[in-house]
Amino acid sequence: MAAAVSSSSTAFVWGLKPATLSETARVVSEWVTVQDVASLVTDYMFTPERFGAVEWLHWFGVDVGQEPKFPKEITLFWNQLDPMDSINLVSTTHLPPVLCPEFIDGKPFTLRLLGEIVQHPKNGGHASKYSDLSPTLTRHQDTPAGPACWLVMRKGVVARNKPYAEQVAWIQSLPVSYEATTSTIHLVTVVFTRHVIARERYLGDRNGQEQCCSLGRCQEFYHHNANLCRSAVGNFTPNGLSISISIDDSKSYGVVALRKF
Repeated sequence: MAAAVSSSSTAFVWGLKPATLSETARVVSEWVTVQDVASLVTDYMFTPERFGAVEWLHWFGVDVGQEPKFPKEITLFWNQLDPMDSINLVSTTHLPPVLCPEFIDGKPFTLRLLGEIVQHPKNGGHASKYSDLSPTLTRHQDTPAGPACWLVMRKGVVARNKPYAEQVAWIQSLPVSYEATTSTIHLVTVVFTRHVIARERYLGDRNGQEQCCSLGRCQEFYHHNANLCRSAVGNFTPNGLSISISIDDSKSYGVVALRKF
C-alpha cells in the first residue's frame, strides 16, 4: 500500500491530499473490502488439485460444458483445520474437489450415464461399474443431477452405528456447512472419479480405503416391504459399487461429510 505517515500524524494515500490517520483508515476501509482481503489471503494459500472439465475429458472422453468458476471458499476451507480433527488440515482428511456436471455431451448427467462411462475410461483409467442393477438404482438412475457444482468429501464415513436422525443432527452441529442429506449422484460421482484416477475404493469392503464395510446414507428413498428406506451407497468391491437401501442402524452405515459449492 503506497502510504506514508509523517511526524505530524498525517498520511498520504494513493496520491490523495494529506489526511489524518483516522481519515486514512476510513478511506482504506471503504476501498478494501472483505472480499479483497479474502482474495489476497487466498492467493498465498495452497490451492487444491481438482477433477474438473479437463479431467472429465481426459479420463472419460466427455464434454461437460462450461466449467463453473472455482470458488475461493474451497481454497480457504482446504487450508483450515478439519472441523472434526483439531490436528490435521482439511487437505489431509478430505478428497480433492470434484466437479459434478449438469450435462455430459449435451445430455443431462445421471447415474445411468455415469455408470456407462465409468466402464470405459480413457488414458489408462481404472474401470468400474455398479455391482448390480438394484431396485434403488433403477428407480433413481435417470434423475438429472441438476446444476453443476463442486464437491469436497471427507474420507470415509462418520457417526457410525447411530440412527439416521442422530447422524443428521451430529453433522448439522459442526461449525462447517456439510450437506445434511447427501445426494446419491453426488456421492457416486466422487467415489467413481477417485477410483478411475487412483484405483481407490472409498465406501468399500474390508479391502477398501476404510478397511471395513462402509456405506453412506443418501437423501433418496425407496419402498421396501411397505417401509420407506433411504438409499445407501457403498460396499465398493472389485465387482463394483452398490446402490442399495439402509434397513438398519448397523455400524456399516454412516453419514458422509460432503460439502457442495
